[in-house]
Formats: sequence, structure tokens, C-alpha cells
Amino acid sequence: MSDVPPATLTEAQREQFTRYPELNEQLLARHYLLVEADLRLVRARRRDVNRLGYAVQLTVLKHLGRGLRPNESPPTSVVWFLADQLRVDPLCYALYSERGPTRFEHFAELCTHFGHQPLTRALNRELVAWLSPRAVTLDQPFPLAAELLDELRRRRILQPPIKTVERMLVRARTWATQQTYRLLTLSLKPGDGERLDALLTPGDARPISDLAWLKQPIGTPKARSAVRMLEKLTVVRSFPLMDNIREFVPQSRLKALAREGRTLYGHHLADFEPMRRRATLMAALYDLAETLTDDVLDLHDRLMMGFARRSEQQGLEAYQQHGKSLVERLGTFQRVGEALVSARAQKTDPFLAIEAVLSWPAFVETVEDKKVAENAEQFDAMRQLLSSYPQVRLYAPRLLELFSFEGVRACSSLLGAVQALRTMYGQGKRTLETTPPIGFIPSTWAGYVFENGGIHRRYYELCVLDRLRQGLRSGDVWVKGSRKYRALDDYLLPKATWKERLQGVTLDVPLDFDAYWPDQEQTLKAQLERIEPLAAAGILPGGRFVKGKLRTRPLKNVIPAEVPALTRLLYARVPRIKITDLMLEVDGWVNFTDTFTNLRSGFAAERRDHLLTAILADGINLGLTRMAEASRDLKVTPQMLFYLSDWHLRTETYAAALSQVVNFQSRQPFAALWGDGTTSSSDGQRFPAGSHGRAHGQVNAKYGWEPGVTFYTHVSDQYAPFSTRVISATARDATYVLDGLLYHQSDLKLDEHYTDTAGYKEHLFALMHLLGFGFVPRIRNLNDTRLYVPDRSGTYPTLNSHIGGVINVKLLRAHWDDVLRLAASIRLGTVTASMIIGKLAAYPQQNGLALALRELGRVRHTLHTLRWLSDPDVSRRTLVGLNKGESRNALAEAVFSQRQGEVQDRSFEAQNQRASGLNLLVALITAWNTVYLTQAVDALRSEGHSLPDELLQHVSPLKWEHIGLTGDYSWRTQEVPVSGTFRPLRKPPG
Repeated sequence: MSDVPPATLTEAQREQFTRYPELNEQLLARHYLLVEADLRLVRARRRDVNRLGYAVQLTVLKHLGRGLRPNESPPTSVVWFLADQLRVDPLCYALYSERGPTRFEHFAELCTHFGHQPLTRALNRELVAWLSPRAVTLDQPFPLAAELLDELRRRRILQPPIKTVERMLVRARTWATQQTYRLLTLSLKPGDGERLDALLTPGDARPISDLAWLKQPIGTPKARSAVRMLEKLTVVRSFPLMDNIREFVPQSRLKALAREGRTLYGHHLADFEPMRRRATLMAALYDLAETLTDDVLDLHDRLMMGFARRSEQQGLEAYQQHGKSLVERLGTFQRVGEALVSARAQKTDPFLAIEAVLSWPAFVETVEDKKVAENAEQFDAMRQLLSSYPQVRLYAPRLLELFSFEGVRACSSLLGAVQALRTMYGQGKRTLETTPPIGFIPSTWAGYVFENGGIHRRYYELCVLDRLRQGLRSGDVWVKGSRKYRALDDYLLPKATWKERLQGVTLDVPLDFDAYWPDQEQTLKAQLERIEPLAAAGILPGGRFVKGKLRTRPLKNVIPAEVPALTRLLYARVPRIKITDLMLEVDGWVNFTDTFTNLRSGFAAERRDHLLTAILADGINLGLTRMAEASRDLKVTPQMLFYLSDWHLRTETYAAALSQVVNFQSRQPFAALWGDGTTSSSDGQRFPAGSHGRAHGQVNAKYGWEPGVTFYTHVSDQYAPFSTRVISATARDATYVLDGLLYHQSDLKLDEHYTDTAGYKEHLFALMHLLGFGFVPRIRNLNDTRLYVPDRSGTYPTLNSHIGGVINVKLLRAHWDDVLRLAASIRLGTVTASMIIGKLAAYPQQNGLALALRELGRVRHTLHTLRWLSDPDVSRRTLVGLNKGESRNALAEAVFSQRQGEVQDRSFEAQNQRASGLNLLVALITAWNTVYLTQAVDALRSEGHSLPDELLQHVSPLKWEHIGLTGDYSWRTQEVPVSGTFRPLRKPPG
């Protein structure tokens, strides 16, 4: 099978390169202000019409690097701006635009004057050669095309037709693809190519190919699963994987090739020409090596925590079974003790005193009953933990053998203990060395590890492996070859060059601490001094202090009483519609289905209705097989849907489609009533894990003891759900807040963000500030909050009980460069925000960067608290924003109703795809409702109804009672209204 030429630009992207760009006053002044040299050229024309036309062509050539296309007119603002400078009538341009020969002559003259030339074959080849190396590292066609067009303008080469540009992109990307293949196979030695090919055929050990076996998901999270993962990792590492491959091949290319290797069956890969086949397999192995490494370490973390929870449960069950007898025995000893105390005080016979409580034989039997003492030991969770040792020993020796652990200096004792275990396991011994490292053992373990003057080997092993788990989680310990458990500094931009890399990308604060801190200090002091007298007088809008304790005021409902009736009135006019018809209609408006390109070819799906069926299966949680059964009219098979799901539906294509729908909805006039698209909120929505997903879901005690997964979603002030992702049910929401704000693909320009209590932490306060986002969380326990002051010079008697300390300015100053380097690394995409926030949250107190970020977070947290108490508009905006997110969750729950709303997917990737499908479906419903609410408002106003904007801004586009979400699914394309028309509204009731 030969390589399919890579698809280039979408229709929307072509339009961005061919249409006249939108201009504001700043851009007009930059590109269309005539300098003296320009004016001399223009004034050389004899008539006003020629002067204006010549000026238009001159400025367009300098701005866009091309001439006006046939029948293309510049924006009216350009004509009027130039006419004003030339003091001519702008209406005369219409005469110039009709004079083709004159336009051509003027343009040729301008090209000669400024040195512009057309794209010749020789220049084409030269530019493709220039572009090809860039295509290795910049593999997305849109930014690559932008770079090519910039180079054309720099070289003063006239921009050719967009089809020519695309052909140049294809040639450059094809060369880059071949170069990528060469780089990926560079490390192969004689015989390695044949070993790679052998992965595609079944061997003697198993009926499936080794590649299929490597790609198989591991079953339930048990110790034997870890053994199987380690076995797979051993096979993967037997191939020559270069540690520094990402220095030569960008992550996006590796990821795309690896996904192709995971998705394709062996016989498909076998049809590739040798270099492409082996490069694809190597990319898959690179990905598998990191994935298996992280999965094994994640599973170790999960197993150790699971063993601890099971031990606690066993201890509780033992207490429930034997606790009564122990309590009775303690009661007996209590009474005996009281009798002995009394006997001594009264100088009577102590033995008679005992026998007054119970007979002597019964007392002796009670004392000598060893079973009660043994039962008491079972209450101890740490004693119960020892029963899990055989499970840990199943995989621990191989785990320590395969991984190389490094860490900070404080972990030297732990790393020494890891090496001691590795040596013991490697030598097949059952005894530790004479003096193994013990400095890492915490007090909670010491009483069990140290026993009778020696070391209890099994407790020592369990302690080492548990502390290793915690070290990996915090970032104190890292692993070579891991994607997730790397050294903290490896995630960040290099110290020597990070400021240079920041060119063109700004942070929201000065790089010099002395330029930054005085303003922050003054603001904090001013706020404290302003709040103190208001708090003392008891007139703070957001709360009051009672005997030194803060008592916040409850948030008031901001929705007027007339809104529910108005909402019912509007939705009574909105047409009833089946979900399939709704999807078809929105696709007619937006054409979002074109973004679901084939992973291999880059082309859109041939059958739009088949693709929409697969999307709907994700969104309503029906599953592909049952969706095929429910789509009888379509005559689609499960195999067709599986193909579309494998090759067209992935998180990146879902994100591209979502951005188009969100952008469309935000441009609707009604959306402007809800907000200007600059604020947003985020919240997690938990779904239970069912069937195969139960083993891969996680337990969060907040929701009970049933496993589940959480879909974390960001919603704009216009109700658009612009980002979603799956997070661990045990993870704190705050870890993922910045991801949605930074990595969404929509045109929303977000300035302020709202979360509930789970969505904030001090590190996040700091990073939101550094990256230019206003952060306004609604904190449930605000009454217990702590304020931090810049120094001890101020006196705040009313606030004093809530002052938690003084900001450590010295620490913040010392680590300011590191704090900014961290923020720059997030801004430039070197590390994701969630990855680094998760690391820092678990980092130990001695880490200077984590502590400095916490100090900055305390400053921002204090300012937020003071604003919340003093400005009622802050809490009002937050409540409105969070209510929009909760309304979106209610709609999502109604949509995601099949299979009892349970997530039954095994892999994280499949769960993310399910969440993406659900979120896209919610966005489609939101966009469709927005359009038809506009139609309903116009109709009602034309009938004489008074519908003030002050009430309409509270009408949500998230209702679904009029939408048929269940039943048979048919795609009636013939019933979709033609472009520019809409479905008839329902008649008014009665």
C-alpha cells in the first residue's frame, strides 16, 4: 500500500487564507496609512478615480502580498480610509473597479516598482525545499501554510492560487513524512527489521500476533495484570528505542503514527512498503513503552492504595465480628481494676475484691485467653496489610528490575532501600542485607518494620514500595522512559533559554520581581485597609464578623420571578425535533462533519449520515452495535460504525468539530444577551462505571463506594460547552481548570473563570494570575479562610482571627524566575497545566518552586476573598456562571441516558471519546436552541409581546423536552430546511 497524499486545508482554513482579513482601526493604520513615498506614487496618477484605485492596489499589495482577485473588492473601510487621506470621493472607486485593463496595468507597474514577482517553477521548487524541513517539526497544514505565505511575502513573491499552495504543502509534507520514517528506523540494526515484521504474524506462544497482544488492554487492576504489563514492556524494550527521539521527531508526528500502528490490523501494516511499515511499528513501540511504563506505575499506586483500603475494611469487619467480646473483656478488667483500687484504699484483701467481681477461675480464664488478644490485632489495618504481601511480591521484583529510579537528595535513603530490594530479588534471597537503609521509614510504619530489635522483612518491603509510590506521585522520584513520572525540571523550558523562547508570547506580569511586587503589595495593603473598617462596622456586603469569626451571607437567587413563565412561552413555540434531524440541520449550518478526517488519508467520511450515526452512538452512550440495530432505515452495520469510530472519531477531531459549533453559536445575536464570551465556568460530572468499565473506574468516597469516572467540562457565559475531558474520579477538579482555558480550539477570548470549591487551590490561584485569567471560585468554607498580609506593619483587629501569616516575599523573590519559567512552559505547551499542577500539589514542603507558587497563590487568594466580601457583583457573576454549568450538566445527564448512564469503556482513550461525543451533542443542542429561540422571540415580538432583554438574558438554551432523544434513529436529509430557511415554529397554545 502506497502512502496516501496527506490532506491539506479544510474549506474553512482555505477561506481564512483567501478572504480579505477583518480590519480594525489599528490594522488600518498599520497597513493602509500612506507614507510620503506612497503618496508621491499615487499623486502621479492624473484623476481622482485612478489615484484612489492605485492607492488601493498599492496598499493591498504591501499588506497581503497579492493583488485583488477578479470581482474582489476591498472592505469599505479601506476605501474610505484611503479616500480620506487623498481627499477624494470614495464612491469613485466603483468606476475604477470596472476598468480591468487599467487595474492590470497599475498592478504590473506596482509589482515592478516594489520588486514583486510571480511564482515560477524554479521558485516553487526552491520554496518547497525551504518548507520541507519545517514540515518535519510543523506537521499541521494550517500553520505550515501560514509560514509559507509569510515567506512568500518576505521574498516578495506574489501569492499564487490556494490550490498551488496546497500542492506545495503536499510535496513538503510528503518529504517530511519520508524523513520521519528514516529517523524512526535509524536505530535499527541488522535483523531488527525482520523482528519488527514478525510482530505482525502469530507466533508459537499465542494465536494472535505479538502486536495484537501488545495492544490488548489489560484486564482488572490486579497484581497479575501488573505482571502481564511488565511482560509486555520487556518485549517492547527489546527493540532499539532511542531515548532522544523527540529531539528529532515532534510529538504530534509520533502520536499520529503510533495511533495508526495501534488502529491498523497486522495485515494492513503488512501491505505497507518496508520503511513505512517499520517506522509505523517503531512509533507504536515508542508510544507503548511510555504508556506501559506509566500504566505499570499507575497500577502499582492503585494496588498499594487498594491494599490499604482493603486492610482498613478487614480491620473494621474484624472489629464488628470480635469487638463485642473485647469490649466485654475491657469492661471486666475495668471493674477488677476499680475493685483493686478500692481494696488498697480500704486495706482489704485484693483477691477477695477480685472474686467479688467474678470468680477466680473465670478471671484466670479471661487473662489466659490468647484468642481475644489475637482478635484485637486483627483490628489493626497495618496488621491486616500483611495479607496483601503475596500479591505485591508477584510483580515487585520485576518492577524494580525493569525501572531505573532517580530522585531528589532527600530521597537518597529511599532509593538506597529500593536498590537493596532489587539486589535481594535479583539474587533470589529471602533476607535483607545486614544494615539496609532505614532513614525513609515514617513513624506510621516504624512500629511494624522494627520488631524485636530487628527488621520485619515483609513490612520493610511493603514500606519501601509504598514510599516509592508516594515519591513517584509527588515528583520526588522519577523514572527514565516515563511520560508521566519524569523529573520536574524535564517538564519545563531550559533555564538558559526560556526567556528567549518567550519572544512573541507574553505573560501577564513583569519578568522583573522588583517591577512586579510593589504594585501587588500596595494593592493588598489597600484592600486590607479598606475592608477593616467595613468589617468593624458590620457593613460588609458579603459577610460579617461575629466574635472574631466570619459569617458569610448566603447568595441570593438572581433570576427574576417572571423568567420561568417566559421560558415556557418561548419553548412552546420552538419546533419539536428528533435528535437526528437536529444534528443534520446544525451540520447544514456549520459543516462540522468535515472536521472528522480519516486518520490515515486526511479525507472526510464518504457518508455523512453514517458518520453522524457513530457520533450519536458516542453522545447518547448507546454503543455502536446497538446503534446499528436502532438505525434499521439506514442499513448500517456495526462493522461500518466501528470503522468510522476507529479512523474518524478521536478526541482531536471531536475538538475541531466542537470549536466550529461553539464559534457558530457565539455569533448568534441571542448569545450576546447571555454574555460576550469572555467568562466561563467549569465543573466535574460523575458517571458510574458499569460492565467492563467497573474495573477501570475509581472510587471517590464523596459519591459512595461504587466506581465511576468524571467528565470535566468548561462552559462559556453563552452556554457553549467549549472543552471536556475525562479525569480520575479521585482527582481534584482544580488540577484541570487551566487545561480547558488554554487548550480549547474555539475563538472565545476568556478573561474570567468560575469554579466551585473543588475547583480551586493556591497553586491554581497563582498560575491563573500569571497566565492572565481572572479566577473567581465559590469557596464553600470561606468562613474558615485564612488571609495573608504583606508585612507586620498593618493592624487589622477585626480581621486578625483570620490572618494566617505574612507573605514570604524573600522566598518569592528567590524563586521568581522559576515561577515565571513554569508559567512560560505551560503557555508554550512544554508541559500541560494539569500535569504540573498535579505534581506540585503532591510535592513536599522543601520544594522551593512549589512553596514560592503557594506564596503567590496566597496573595491572590487573599485578594479574591476580600473582593468577594466587599463587592456583591463578584458573587453574583460567579453564581450566574456556575448555574450555567449546572444546567449544562442536567442536559448532559438526559442525553447520556442509555445503558443506565454508565460508562462501560475500558480504556481512558475510549472514555475520552465518549465524553467528547456527549459534549459535542450538548453543543449541537445548545446551538440549535439558540437559533430557534431567536426565531421564537422575533415571532412573539411581532405579535405584540413585550420581551425585554433583561428577562431574555436568563432564558437558557439548554432545554430538551422538545427533542426526541430515544427511539429508532433515521436520517431524513430531505426534510432539512434549505440554506437560509428554518422549520416552522409551533402555533401558540389554545
